[in-house]
Amino acid sequence: MEEYIHMGFIYGAWRRKASEALLPFGITFQQYQLVAFARRKGAANLSAAAKELGMDRPTLTLIVRKCVEAGWLNRSVHISDRRSSRIALTGEGEELLDRIEAARLFAPETTGDAFDILGSDERSELRRMLDRASRRARDIYAGWLD
Repeated sequence: MEEYIHMGFIYGAWRRKASEALLPFGITFQQYQLVAFARRKGAANLSAAAKELGMDRPTLTLIVRKCVEAGWLNRSVHISDRRSSRIALTGEGEELLDRIEAARLFAPETTGDAFDILGSDERSELRRMLDRASRRARDIYAGWLD
Protein backbone atom coordinates (compact mmCIF):
# COMPACT_ATOMS: atom_id res chain seq x y z
CA MET A 1 0.00 0.00 0.00
CA GLU A 2 2.84 2.37 0.83
CA GLU A 3 4.13 2.13 -2.76
CA TYR A 4 0.83 3.48 -4.08
CA ILE A 5 0.99 6.42 -1.71
CA HIS A 6 4.54 7.27 -2.80
CA MET A 7 3.69 6.93 -6.51
CA GLY A 8 0.54 9.00 -6.02
CA PHE A 9 2.47 11.77 -4.29
CA ILE A 10 5.22 11.86 -6.94
CA TYR A 11 2.74 11.82 -9.82
CA GLY A 12 0.42 14.35 -8.16
CA ALA A 13 3.24 16.82 -7.55
CA TRP A 14 4.57 16.43 -11.10
CA ARG A 15 1.09 16.74 -12.59
CA ARG A 16 0.37 19.97 -10.70
CA LYS A 17 3.63 21.41 -12.03
CA ALA A 18 2.81 20.22 -15.58
CA SER A 19 -0.72 21.66 -15.33
CA GLU A 20 0.73 25.01 -14.28
CA ALA A 21 3.11 24.98 -17.23
CA LEU A 22 0.21 24.31 -19.64
CA LEU A 23 -1.89 27.28 -18.42
CA PRO A 24 -0.40 29.83 -20.87
CA PHE A 25 -1.41 27.52 -23.73
CA GLY A 26 -5.06 27.48 -22.63
CA ILE A 27 -5.21 23.70 -22.23
CA THR A 28 -5.69 21.51 -19.16
CA PHE A 29 -3.53 18.49 -18.44
CA GLN A 30 -6.36 16.05 -19.27
CA GLN A 31 -7.06 17.87 -22.53
CA TYR A 32 -3.36 17.74 -23.34
CA GLN A 33 -3.30 13.98 -22.67
CA LEU A 34 -6.21 13.45 -25.06
CA VAL A 35 -4.84 15.67 -27.83
CA ALA A 36 -1.41 14.00 -27.53
CA PHE A 37 -3.15 10.59 -27.65
CA ALA A 38 -4.87 11.62 -30.89
CA ARG A 39 -1.51 12.57 -32.36
CA ARG A 40 0.07 9.23 -31.37
CA LYS A 41 -2.82 7.01 -32.45
CA GLY A 42 -4.40 8.89 -35.34
CA ALA A 43 -8.18 8.58 -35.58
CA ALA A 44 -9.36 6.52 -32.61
CA ASN A 45 -12.60 5.59 -30.93
CA LEU A 46 -13.46 6.98 -27.52
CA SER A 47 -13.33 3.57 -25.83
CA ALA A 48 -9.69 3.14 -26.86
CA ALA A 49 -8.86 6.64 -25.62
CA ALA A 50 -10.63 6.09 -22.29
CA LYS A 51 -8.85 2.80 -21.76
CA GLU A 52 -5.37 4.06 -22.60
CA LEU A 53 -5.75 7.28 -20.60
CA GLY A 54 -7.41 5.57 -17.62
CA MET A 55 -10.50 7.79 -17.77
CA ASP A 56 -14.14 6.87 -17.47
CA ARG A 57 -16.34 7.54 -20.49
CA PRO A 58 -18.41 10.40 -18.99
CA THR A 59 -15.23 12.31 -18.04
CA LEU A 60 -13.65 11.63 -21.41
CA THR A 61 -16.80 12.78 -23.22
CA LEU A 62 -16.61 16.16 -21.45
CA ILE A 63 -12.92 16.52 -22.29
CA VAL A 64 -13.57 15.59 -25.94
CA ARG A 65 -16.33 18.20 -26.15
CA LYS A 66 -14.01 20.94 -24.86
CA CYS A 67 -11.20 19.88 -27.22
CA VAL A 68 -13.59 19.90 -30.18
CA GLU A 69 -14.92 23.34 -29.17
CA ALA A 70 -11.33 24.61 -28.94
CA GLY A 71 -10.64 23.30 -32.45
CA TRP A 72 -7.93 20.81 -31.42
CA LEU A 73 -9.92 17.66 -32.28
CA ASN A 74 -12.61 16.59 -34.73
CA ARG A 75 -15.27 14.16 -33.63
CA SER A 76 -17.17 11.98 -36.06
CA VAL A 77 -20.02 9.57 -35.41
CA HIS A 78 -19.82 6.04 -36.78
CA ILE A 79 -22.30 5.59 -39.66
CA SER A 80 -23.83 2.28 -38.54
CA ASP A 81 -23.52 2.77 -34.76
CA ARG A 82 -24.50 6.29 -33.69
CA ARG A 83 -23.31 5.56 -30.13
CA SER A 84 -19.75 5.08 -31.36
CA SER A 85 -17.62 8.05 -32.32
CA ARG A 86 -14.03 8.68 -33.31
CA ILE A 87 -11.70 11.55 -32.60
CA ALA A 88 -8.91 12.87 -34.79
CA LEU A 89 -6.34 15.61 -34.38
CA THR A 90 -6.91 18.83 -36.33
CA GLY A 91 -4.27 21.10 -37.81
CA GLU A 92 -4.87 23.49 -34.94
CA GLY A 93 -4.31 20.66 -32.45
CA GLU A 94 -1.10 19.71 -34.23
CA GLU A 95 0.13 23.31 -34.04
CA LEU A 96 -0.71 23.49 -30.34
CA LEU A 97 1.27 20.33 -29.61
CA ASP A 98 4.19 21.66 -31.66
CA ARG A 99 4.20 24.88 -29.60
CA ILE A 100 4.05 22.93 -26.33
CA GLU A 101 6.92 20.68 -27.42
CA ALA A 102 8.99 23.66 -28.57
CA ALA A 103 8.53 25.22 -25.13
CA ARG A 104 9.90 22.01 -23.53
CA LEU A 105 7.20 22.16 -20.87
CA PHE A 106 7.82 18.64 -19.64
CA ALA A 107 11.60 18.92 -19.49
CA PRO A 108 13.08 18.33 -16.02
CA GLU A 109 14.18 21.97 -15.79
CA THR A 110 10.52 23.03 -16.11
CA THR A 111 8.63 20.40 -14.11
CA GLY A 112 11.43 19.05 -11.93
CA ASP A 113 12.61 15.46 -11.77
CA ALA A 114 12.03 13.54 -8.56
CA PHE A 115 14.11 10.70 -10.01
CA ASP A 116 17.25 12.77 -10.65
CA ILE A 117 18.73 11.26 -7.50
CA LEU A 118 18.84 7.84 -9.20
CA GLY A 119 21.70 6.65 -11.34
CA SER A 120 21.04 5.50 -14.91
CA ASP A 121 21.00 1.81 -13.89
CA GLU A 122 18.52 2.54 -11.09
CA ARG A 123 16.29 4.53 -13.46
CA SER A 124 16.35 1.69 -15.99
CA GLU A 125 15.45 -0.82 -13.29
CA LEU A 126 12.66 1.44 -12.01
CA ARG A 127 11.24 1.74 -15.56
CA ARG A 128 11.31 -2.05 -15.92
CA MET A 129 9.56 -2.55 -12.58
CA LEU A 130 6.94 0.10 -13.32
CA ASP A 131 6.32 -1.41 -16.75
CA ARG A 132 5.71 -4.82 -15.15
CA ALA A 133 3.43 -3.30 -12.51
CA SER A 134 1.51 -1.36 -15.20
CA ARG A 135 0.93 -4.52 -17.22
CA ARG A 136 -0.22 -6.33 -14.08
CA ALA A 137 -2.57 -3.47 -13.20
CA ARG A 138 -4.12 -3.70 -16.68
CA ASP A 139 -4.77 -7.40 -16.04
CA ILE A 140 -6.17 -6.91 -12.54
CA TYR A 141 -8.27 -3.84 -13.31
CA ALA A 142 -9.23 -4.72 -16.90
CA GLY A 143 -12.97 -4.53 -16.19
CA TRP A 144 -12.65 -1.12 -14.60
CA LEU A 145 -10.55 0.24 -17.47
CA ASP A 146 -13.01 -0.92 -20.16
